[in-house]
Amino acid sequence: MSKEIVLRDGDVAGVPAAQYIRMSTEHQRYSPDNQRAAIAVYALERGFSVVETYQDSGKSGLSLSGRTELKRLLADVLSGSAKYQAILVLDVSRWGRFQDTDQAAHYEYLCRSAGIPVHYCAEPFDSEGGTVASIVKHMKRVMAAEYSRELSGRISRAQRHLAGFGFKQGGGQPYGLRRQVVDENGEPRFILGWGEHKALSTDRVIFVHGPERETGIVAAVFEKFVRKRMLLGEIAKWLNEAGEKQPNGNPWRTQPVRTMLRNQLYIGYYVFGTTKSNMGRKTRAPGSNVSRVRVIEPIVSEKLFAAAQRRLAYDPRRKWSDDEIRTGLLKLLDREGRLSYDLIEVCPYLPRASTVAYRYGSLTKAFEAIGIGGSSRCKRNAVGQPYSDEELLAELRRIYEERGYISRHAIDMDESSPSGRFYIRRFGGLLPAFQLAGFDVDASSQRNAARIRRHAVAGANGLPKQRPPVRGVSDADIMSGLKRLLDEHGYLSTQLVDNEPSLPSVGAISRRFGGMQGLYKKLGYAESFSEIIRAARVRRGLPLLAVPRVTKRKRPRKVQIV
Repeated sequence: MSKEIVLRDGDVAGVPAAQYIRMSTEHQRYSPDNQRAAIAVYALERGFSVVETYQDSGKSGLSLSGRTELKRLLADVLSGSAKYQAILVLDVSRWGRFQDTDQAAHYEYLCRSAGIPVHYCAEPFDSEGGTVASIVKHMKRVMAAEYSRELSGRISRAQRHLAGFGFKQGGGQPYGLRRQVVDENGEPRFILGWGEHKALSTDRVIFVHGPERETGIVAAVFEKFVRKRMLLGEIAKWLNEAGEKQPNGNPWRTQPVRTMLRNQLYIGYYVFGTTKSNMGRKTRAPGSNVSRVRVIEPIVSEKLFAAAQRRLAYDPRRKWSDDEIRTGLLKLLDREGRLSYDLIEVCPYLPRASTVAYRYGSLTKAFEAIGIGGSSRCKRNAVGQPYSDEELLAELRRIYEERGYISRHAIDMDESSPSGRFYIRRFGGLLPAFQLAGFDVDASSQRNAARIRRHAVAGANGLPKQRPPVRGVSDADIMSGLKRLLDEHGYLSTQLVDNEPSLPSVGAISRRFGGMQGLYKKLGYAESFSEIIRAARVRRGLPLLAVPRVTKRKRPRKVQIV
């Protein structure tokens, strides 16, 4: 924050103002200092005193995204907490190179409407306004946006041109490869480490093979995925157990393994330009703009790489058509008389409610698509008017009088009342709504009442009640109890553990040991989540997920990890 100019009597000299500074890249080391100097001269000449500074370093001016300081400036101005009466900016382009010029004008208008005008210190027009100033300012905004468009196009063409010669265009190196810096004559200079960049603009970066150990592991990953039919998670686990890390030092996960299997550098080709993000909008580039050039000797064969792509492209998940979803919604509506998130979530012939909402944009739009005019759950009172807060609270009192208790389940089961989700949105939660309705409840009392009701229903139907929590059981007793279950049944599951009266609940065991999967591994039952799922599907007689068959041509090469 800049220092204030203080007079002898303690008052700030001049009109208090804030300065906004932005530089596009981290390479513009002296740009902030230059902007401060120009703004200081302008402030001295016009009688301003800079009392606060907002600075976005290394941020693009194409959008508001990522510009935290400009967001903070706008928030301070609109909230009325700003301690200044003007905003000083070097020029129109520092305020932003928004592609929609109205966006820049909009942010400036918000400040001006709050009584804090924006002054451009290095512009020829008068910041106070006027017809000519408005025209020139608009032209400057158009010129700033056009400059960004032209610069983006030039950079994109230059990158595609250099990529056509096999020169790397930004980013880190994949596992098993290294980045080699070469001079303008193609002579090698040095190898770049992770996070390092070339120093000279005339230098170029190419790919070279990494250590033989890493290239061998890359080949082994493709072999395990294609020949041995290992899952991505299993390969990630194998790499982590072998002590291997990603180039950035992170442990292996499913997605990095997938990225490795899709990288054409392992068959010797550098591919650049499949997508373009000019002006911040990422889209798929046409095939004519994609550069694909042979740069190194392949680590795996093209046949093995193609087999990996076929397996990656295979998706065993169910793909729901629009007709299937529409038919299922109509069937559910006919059966239940209404539609809701919870009903769709448990419906066996419909996808998840989140899938339906994603397909149509929202559940309301999905309901409108089948002709029921939005959510089928009533959101208006008997005379067709929107519910008032007092009417909603009266509905809660009615449900309580009819059932003897109040809960979300009771609200959802009442067909003439809005859903529990509607109450949550209106009052910020069910407990606040219950308290406003006059019910002396809290979270603990609600849980106790629900448990009593479940026990009563279970007793009336001859079912066993929920067992009380088991306390005072040591870690050794839990491990021995789980081992006994494994020996008796040949498997472990949450249902099996919950039905064992001598053991705490699955939730209590998970909280104590940090999860059940680690316990399964210690007991020798299953080491990964996928193994647990496969064992459960086998017990239930369900088929395992199929994968495309790849003919085994030759014996895979063995790679020893030491």
